[in-house]
Amino acid sequence: MLDIPARAIYVDPAVYEQDNCRRRLAAMLPHFRCDDIRQLRDITLDDIRAIGNRRHGKDEFGDDAIIAFTTWETQRESWYYFSRDAASEAAATKGHCQSAISLNLVQGCPFRCSYCGFGRFILFALDVERLVAGLDAVFAAHPAQTLYKYSNMTDLPPFEPEYDAIPPLVRRFAREDNRYLMLFTKSDNVDSLLNLPHRGRTIISWSLSSDTPSRLVDRRAASMGQRIDAMRRCQAAGYTVRARLSPIVPVRNWRAEYRELFERLFAAASPDLVTLELLGWFGYADLLRLLPADLLDPGALAGAEAAKERLAGQGCGPFDEATHQEIYRFCIETVRELSPRTPVSVCHGTAATWDALGEAMGMAPGNYLCNCGPTSTPGNPLFERSAGR
Repeated sequence: MLDIPARAIYVDPAVYEQDNCRRRLAAMLPHFRCDDIRQLRDITLDDIRAIGNRRHGKDEFGDDAIIAFTTWETQRESWYYFSRDAASEAAATKGHCQSAISLNLVQGCPFRCSYCGFGRFILFALDVERLVAGLDAVFAAHPAQTLYKYSNMTDLPPFEPEYDAIPPLVRRFAREDNRYLMLFTKSDNVDSLLNLPHRGRTIISWSLSSDTPSRLVDRRAASMGQRIDAMRRCQAAGYTVRARLSPIVPVRNWRAEYRELFERLFAAASPDLVTLELLGWFGYADLLRLLPADLLDPGALAGAEAAKERLAGQGCGPFDEATHQEIYRFCIETVRELSPRTPVSVCHGTAATWDALGEAMGMAPGNYLCNCGPTSTPGNPLFERSAGR
């Protein structure tokens, strides 16, 4: 487990009453650089959540996170088995998405990526066994879903093996014939995963950034090279691996940077899928607060400035459609050149993006592979169709 700085740690007294939760707490506590450990009584979990998620690039937030441990919040049952609604996602991002159930246990992240607000608090539910026990009902209610992302609200591998949140889920999905667990990470802390009995039913997806943003924007996360090497090691251990370029940061010389990323990626591993999403989810003013202007491609920055009024309040900003299409086209063509049998798709692609690039991807917004798409698993005909292009 990574060593994680914190300002204060709160423990629900109920944790000490359950053997599985008490064991996890004892294993994890030595890895938090904090001596201020309190009982979760004077402050509530809702009080902690009210701290909010101000994006890290706006200030020098670093070591004053609040950490809290509980067993399980019954009133938040639906959050542990979170229903992602495609229509809501589309309304927020102006792009296509696919509805699905994802799995959560932790809210908050140890990394400090400039564009992200996760990390000012980290809330751990320690009763992993309860999450596993609820899966039968989830599977019965969603028989068509074959991929379950775990998780979108944190990065789990940095907490392993002490948290012991991944092995129970890997073992549970290993019993399935047509369902897959997907771990989503920017970490290279994968040694504890290599010998798990996954039986090919766990997919590990890396959020990849090119070299410069992996070092200067994705703060505290593994570098581009470290992530790719972790992918190589996990593939050698029998896992299906995939690559999600998220977010793509249009730095100066981005073509050379992303060319290098793809060359190193395909030299080290064979991801079953590559997906693309440009940096976004905020407006032009925030872009200038989050990242140094001289880090960014002048053309992309000028396009964002010209579109700032039109894209104000839209999740597809701050970069304009022309920048999205230019970068996506470059990435699609580079993947096709270096690894012709690897499917490549866009995440939250707008109607205009799909109109321009759908044919190049060999997919359509009504039927496409996606990093966490509910049926984007081995056996989906789109994998074979892409390989036969």
